[in-house]
Amino acid sequence: MNTKSDKQVRPLYMEQQDLIKHKAKITKVGVSEINKKRYQWIQLDETIFHPKGGGQPSDEGTINGIRVVYVHKVALDKNRVDQFEILHCFDEAEKLSFKEGDEVELEVDGSKRILFSRMHTAGHVLAETTKAIFPNLEPYHGNHDPKDGYVKFKMLRSMNDGKEEIIHKVQPQLLANLNQDLSVLVIQLPSGMRAIQIGEHSMTCGGTHVHHLREIGQVEITDVSINQKEQIVTIKYRLVD
Repeated sequence: MNTKSDKQVRPLYMEQQDLIKHKAKITKVGVSEINKKRYQWIQLDETIFHPKGGGQPSDEGTINGIRVVYVHKVALDKNRVDQFEILHCFDEAEKLSFKEGDEVELEVDGSKRILFSRMHTAGHVLAETTKAIFPNLEPYHGNHDPKDGYVKFKMLRSMNDGKEEIIHKVQPQLLANLNQDLSVLVIQLPSGMRAIQIGEHSMTCGGTHVHHLREIGQVEITDVSINQKEQIVTIKYRLVD
């Protein structure tokens, strides 16, 4: 599937996370199978839609009032994190009249954007909190879907702590850290990626985040699994509304 356009999309969601309405021009129109499902899609010169990736679900919303069912990111150069295109996908049966050069109205579902941002930032705070208490646990992967939130850690060395002890130590400190209400700063890096900084901790991340920790609310650790064979600890979490 060749999705490269003359000018790659400008990802406005990385610059202005609160922007949920915008106008953009269509640069390409197509139909493709993506993740075993066939979609109609359009590319834009710039977009406010965050694609699925980094453990975060894709934004939901509409373009010209038509529901966007999925947002997909396509790398243009595997060696360049800042070279990519974004496919705004519609149901295959949807009757569309989009054509290249059209100006269209974008609207992201603001409530879902806030929800996904809260989950994503909460995952980072959980990762840093756990690492501070258990230095031998190195976070390496997170899923920030509200229906299935978790952070995975690699054991740098064997540990004797069990599930209940991990929850007992991490949960109260997690809440204490959230109650500090630190600012979440976004830093643009020369590589084209971004980093977010919370207090003294910074980490590369291209997802959307809250501006202050107080926006997250309460977070509950729902389960911990320890795989001694693979040396992996998985901590599941959810937002408590």
